[in-house]
Amino acid sequence: MWFLLIPIAWLLVSFSLARMSGWAQLSKRYACREFAADETGRFRTATFGPIQYHSSLTFGVNNDGLQIAMPFLFRLGHPPLVVPWAEMHRIELDNRLYSHRVKVSFGKPAIVRATLPGWVRYRMPIEIRPH
Repeated sequence: MWFLLIPIAWLLVSFSLARMSGWAQLSKRYACREFAADETGRFRTATFGPIQYHSSLTFGVNNDGLQIAMPFLFRLGHPPLVVPWAEMHRIELDNRLYSHRVKVSFGKPAIVRATLPGWVRYRMPIEIRPH
């Protein structure tokens, strides 16, 4: 019977992380399955609220926006997101340790504050990219 606890714990942890990070709130507005990325960055690290997703996120970009997705096994509670560039606000550099990360608020009013990898920063449209 103890083996039933593993999938239950997996579900609880996954959905709890989604709620604590703000991913659940973002998914209400930005959940999307279809996205044609011009460029994709895999195994990237980002922070959503107080939760850091270390080397587990896939980012996709095109002219319309940013896709953020978790690997299939960790997708419970974390549906893929597509956030239009126009929905990103308070974009600031976070150059701690020269990482070139960027801090972004998603939605207006802000739903969640995130720190995204430099990979995203250098692929943002020039009009919104911090310098």
